[in-house]
Amino acid sequence: MKVLIYTSSGGTAHDSAAEAIRHWLARERPNIEVRVDQVLERSSSTYRGGVELYNWIQRRRPWLHQLYWRAMELEDLIKPGTVLFGRRYLIRQLRAFRPDVLISTHPHTNRGHFDLAKRVLGPQLRCITCCTELEGGFGFSRNWLSRRTDLFWALTAEVVQEVQRRRPGLPVECLGPLLYPAYHQAGPADPVLDGLPLLVLGTGSNGANNHLPLLQQLLPFAGQLAVVALCGRRHAVQLQVQAWAAHNPALAVEALGYQGPAAMADLYRRAWALVSRPGARTATEALFMACPLVFNHYGTTMPQELLAPRYFQARGLEVSIRRPEELATLVGRWLADPAGYGALRQCYQQQRLMADPAQTVGRLIQPFADKLPLGCVLG
Repeated sequence: MKVLIYTSSGGTAHDSAAEAIRHWLARERPNIEVRVDQVLERSSSTYRGGVELYNWIQRRRPWLHQLYWRAMELEDLIKPGTVLFGRRYLIRQLRAFRPDVLISTHPHTNRGHFDLAKRVLGPQLRCITCCTELEGGFGFSRNWLSRRTDLFWALTAEVVQEVQRRRPGLPVECLGPLLYPAYHQAGPADPVLDGLPLLVLGTGSNGANNHLPLLQQLLPFAGQLAVVALCGRRHAVQLQVQAWAAHNPALAVEALGYQGPAAMADLYRRAWALVSRPGARTATEALFMACPLVFNHYGTTMPQELLAPRYFQARGLEVSIRRPEELATLVGRWLADPAGYGALRQCYQQQRLMADPAQTVGRLIQPFADKLPLGCVLG
């Protein structure tokens, strides 16, 4: 049996979801051949340019996503029932690999891509949409929804409701999140942490951050907390943070490059809180690991970044900042009111997202007619 996974490095959620699926398939079904394809970047210079623009906007001009996102919502108008850009690449790869299952983890690899794949390989090809979002409403891309989907994999009941509202009759199930095995093995953070509070400043793999202004605001808390600044794969960002830390030794700051799944799972378990853009994957990981998350809306918020805060707000978990000085106010309040912070941490324990990886893998690869629908597992 062969499984092909379509993804793209526009943001971090989609690649992480694809790689997690690949790891779990290898773990649970080692006889299955799995291939992950960053299909937007590899199939067409047009799509590759779009991905590069997306990441540039995220790093430099987040407000431009208000325009970019709306333009991309009309993408399916240029690929009605097929794919125009990168078509030859896609056909060549499909015929060479001949997958039995095609899984998409990106909104722009569903519409058109599934149509073309079924046309090339036949209607027996099982096409699965792995949606990385937590909530519906404005910001939920219409490009997630393809009539050629055989299974729409939702992480939450809210996304199930959104899909049913927008596309009645689409086969959608809430299977919960499938993260890297290291997260499932580590388990959630403890309800109570000992020692000096550890504040983690997050970043996507593309290095989008405003670490230095945030660190400047944290200087008054030297000796009261330690800081880890994640810098992704951008070594220049790591060097900047290290230089700042050398000039401000009173505040304990450690700058780290890209961290693998095991290291990140450990950070989630040790973190007092994580400060991050409101991306879907970080939000999902924080909920799974029961780690308090501070949404950083610097430079305004992209439409798709409205979804995770909306999900958190409905559960009394949403904490956001829009300017660096707001982080200092929040940290000061939490340090002065440990009981209030502890109540938030306990709420994360109660609202954890959970899933059964073995059951999810089985649902992906077994014939749909032989399996009963699974429920949404929340803890």
